Amino acid sequence: MKIPDTKIAVTLYNLHEYCQTYDELDASLEKVKNIGYEAVQVSGIGQDISPAEVRELLEKHKLYCCATHENLLRLRDSFDSIVAKLKLWECDFTALGHPGNDNLSLEGMIKLAKELNEIGAKFKKEGIKFGYHNHNCEFAKYTDKTFLDEIYDRTDPENLYAEIDVHWVARGGGSPVKWIYKVAGRMPVIHFKDFVVVDNKPAFCEIGEGNLDWEGIIKACEETNVRWYSIEQDAPFGDRDIFESIAISFNNLKTMGVK
Repeated sequence: MKIPDTKIAVTLYNLHEYCQTYDELDASLEKVKNIGYEAVQVSGIGQDISPAEVRELLEKHKLYCCATHENLLRLRDSFDSIVAKLKLWECDFTALGHPGNDNLSLEGMIKLAKELNEIGAKFKKEGIKFGYHNHNCEFAKYTDKTFLDEIYDRTDPENLYAEIDVHWVARGGGSPVKWIYKVAGRMPVIHFKDFVVVDNKPAFCEIGEGNLDWEGIIKACEETNVRWYSIEQDAPFGDRDIFESIAISFNNLKTMGVK
C-alpha cells in the first residue's frame, strides 16, 4: 500500500463501537475515508475480523495502517502472529496501549522497563518499531522521577519508541510540548486529543476545541520529525456523534496548517 504524504491519521479505537464486525468496519472505514483521512491506527476492532480481512478493507478504502496497539499478554504469547499481521498490513510500528495496573509500582516499573526493552529488541530484528502509549497514571512517582521518565530512561531508544498522548500528559500534570522534545528522535507516532474542563471535571474534546497549546505542540512535532499525528478521542464531546468529532478534529488540524 502506498504511504500517503499526509501526517494526519485517526485511531480506530475512537470508533470501536462501530468496528466489531466486518461489515461495521467496512462502513466505518468508508466514513473515515470520506472525511479525508488517508491513514488509520488499527486498534479496538472486533477480534473475529481476520488480519487478511482487515488488509482487504484497507486496500478497498485506500487507507494506510500507520500503527497498531497490543497488550502485554499478546506481546508475550503471540509475538510471531503480531509480526505476521503487521507485515501483512505493511505497518512498521506498534505500541503497548497500557502498562497494566499490576505494574504501577516501583517493582512493576523496573520489571516492565526490562520486558519492554526485550520485546522492542525482538521487534527491531523484524524491522518493526515498538512503542509505549501513556495515560495519566504514568505521572505517578515511585522514585524522584515519574513512571514515564523511568520507562524511557531505563530502555534503549532503539528498542522502545514513544507514542506520547498529549491529552493524558496534560491530565497527568505534564507539559505535552516538553515531552515531545524529551523523546525527540524516538517518536514516529503521536496521539492527538484535546483537553477541556466541563462542570469542574476533565473531558475529551475535538482538536482545537479545548485548552491545549496546539501551536506549540505542532511546532514541537515538526521540529522533532514526528511522522504521524493520530487523532484519538476516547468519547464524543457533548451530544456530538464520534464521526462528527473526528471530522472536526481533522478539519481543525488542516486549518492549523497540518497537511
